[in-house]
Amino acid sequence: MKNFKKLVIAFLVLVVAAFSFTGCSKTSTQVEMEAIEGIREQNKEAIKRRTEQIAGLFLEQYAYQQFIAYKAQGGVVLGLTVDEDLAARWKAFMDAHGAVTSAVVDEVERHHYEYTGRIILTGEDNAQMALTITYDRTGTPYKTTIQDYSDDSKLSFGERMAVAGGNTIIGLLTVFAVLVLLSLIIYCFKFVNRAVTPPAPKKEASVSVPDKAAKSGPAKAVPAAKKEEDPMLDPALVAVIAAAIAAAEEKPVEGFVVRSIKRVKTNKWR
Repeated sequence: MKNFKKLVIAFLVLVVAAFSFTGCSKTSTQVEMEAIEGIREQNKEAIKRRTEQIAGLFLEQYAYQQFIAYKAQGGVVLGLTVDEDLAARWKAFMDAHGAVTSAVVDEVERHHYEYTGRIILTGEDNAQMALTITYDRTGTPYKTTIQDYSDDSKLSFGERMAVAGGNTIIGLLTVFAVLVLLSLIIYCFKFVNRAVTPPAPKKEASVSVPDKAAKSGPAKAVPAAKKEEDPMLDPALVAVIAAAIAAAEEKPVEGFVVRSIKRVKTNKWR
């Protein structure tokens, strides 16, 4: 009995220890995840500050000329490659919309092992474009892109419905165009099949010739309708007519040969 109690106590101790270790492992995992998330948030904040500094470059007077002059002297602002990209994007924007009157950091996002910061640039004509700067995991920029930007929040309800209707019509037209194209492709399959499959050879009707006619020489093909009406093809009829003629002439049947039998258009015998 004492041994049984010891075993029960030992089992309970093991269970409590297992739960304790499990709780510790979960806690440590949660702590690690929270630490990682904290580092990511810090990195995003650092990327945001860096992007805001770059946005400030656009608002200085003669900023573009100073940027190009500094680059021509061998200076590096963001990086050799990214400086070239930024200069090209900047000039393209000014050619289209004039000088930059506003540069606001719109958003900073993390994508796997890189970050992106987007700056909304506003020109003298109030047109807006989005400049996106891509950073690596260390926070170093290495690529820039720019594209047209439209703030849907500034549109009225009618304008939003017009945009939505236009998108719907374009989508429907695209679907129907694809369906028509597929129908044409399927319709052309039969022509492809005809071109690939060779035509089947025509079967010629064979006419059997009696042995006696074959011995006398080649016989002309007789149409099927006439074959059925020709009395020469009925041996019984030929035999009866031959016997009748032999009886009328009082000669043996072997003394003559019936060559042909023709129907006369009269009811009298000749």
